[in-house]
Amino acid sequence: MNTPFANTLYYGDCLDIMAGFPGNYIDLICLDPPFNSNEKYNKVFKNSGLRIDPQIKAFDDVWLWDNTSAERVERVKNAIANPASKVIAGFEGFIPRSKMLSYTSYMAERLFMMHRILKETGSIYLHCDPYASHYLKVIMDAIFGEKQFQNEFIWFYSGGGASKKRWARKHDVLLFYSKSDTWTFNVDAVRTPHKWDKGQKRADGSERSKAGKIPDDVYQHNAIMPWAEECLHYPTQKPLALYERIIKASSNPGDLVLDPFAGCGTTIEAAAKNGRDVIGIDILPFALRLINRYRLAPNGITSLPIEGVPVDMDTARQLARAAPFKFQDWTISLIDGLASNPQKVGDDGIDGFGMFLNTPDNMDRKAIIVQVTGASGSQKAKFDRLHANIRNENAAMGILITLDAQTAQRNWKHTLDSIRMGETTYAPIQCFSIEEYYRSDERWDRILKLPSLANPWTGKHMQQKILFQE
Repeated sequence: MNTPFANTLYYGDCLDIMAGFPGNYIDLICLDPPFNSNEKYNKVFKNSGLRIDPQIKAFDDVWLWDNTSAERVERVKNAIANPASKVIAGFEGFIPRSKMLSYTSYMAERLFMMHRILKETGSIYLHCDPYASHYLKVIMDAIFGEKQFQNEFIWFYSGGGASKKRWARKHDVLLFYSKSDTWTFNVDAVRTPHKWDKGQKRADGSERSKAGKIPDDVYQHNAIMPWAEECLHYPTQKPLALYERIIKASSNPGDLVLDPFAGCGTTIEAAAKNGRDVIGIDILPFALRLINRYRLAPNGITSLPIEGVPVDMDTARQLARAAPFKFQDWTISLIDGLASNPQKVGDDGIDGFGMFLNTPDNMDRKAIIVQVTGASGSQKAKFDRLHANIRNENAAMGILITLDAQTAQRNWKHTLDSIRMGETTYAPIQCFSIEEYYRSDERWDRILKLPSLANPWTGKHMQQKILFQE
């Protein structure tokens, strides 16, 4: 299927990206937006030794009530073309200034856009948890129509902890809607084996069907354990088998499948492996690189182009000029184990953070702070500022990310102590340039010498799998 936008990954807010898609375009939308995890991802830095409280962009920032949330609620309420505008106005009356109001207004804008781009014969699966499913169902009833509700599909999983105060919480909800009265559902592709033996006869002597049982709306499959082969240590990762089941049931080979919250790419892999065209969107450029590296490459599938990120020095310079903060986030994402500081103004030049994974007990400084500049030419002044920040904030290391290679950096002086771990010594302040990155076949490890870093969202080993193939 040769369609524009297809078989591409997009970096950015899905609302902005989807606005550029034509109407009546997508066959199937599968989305797994941020849950209300109650995780504070900066807890990874709790014992880092930093004097400041590091903040990184979490996966559930849309659950925070802030000025952005308040502005969005007003915007949705005034968007009278959106059938969910009255729903959000109603929610404001009984859950004012709440994280649920923040989240539902965020989803109302995006679900309205998804309805526009979905084909008349298309369908959508919204993955959520019981905490939010009833709120989201009201929004989807308003946008898609209550008659187009097909299933509350339940994913039941076992394992893990359970409270002794209530029934164990062991399921997620996927809300399945069609856009019209005609949609795809390939029942034979998802039949399950009967309990009886093959060829067993009924009482009247006729043979039972060998095709398998028509599936019901509860699917049992374990959640991904840390030791599972498919585990990528991505906080929101879901099982591949779950999404393969949905893809097979609700789309056909050659159909176009969209995941507007692509994350680590479970939907993208499930669709691509089964002959569907794909579009993935995510706000974290790190996630999109992960999809190509760990989802598609192991299956022999050609890497997808990533729109919205530079591909060479010329486009890097363009991004640095046109969108400095986007350039900042992109460059930080190139180095596995670093995360951007979402505070873009008044951050005292600290644009990102990282954390050593394993350190000696007597080492109280474990954090890396990052400074980014998209300016051309020598960045000695930025180097000096980072040097001061490393001392002021009690960081162990600093990384200066620049656009141009800093050929004179070997002559720049600092008074920081080197970092020694075992038999290896690491420079406490290092430079990483985009120019060198492209000259080094897009390998950051050929430019920087870093110890093992913790995943800034989970605290686990960031280099859990082989990051680079020779």
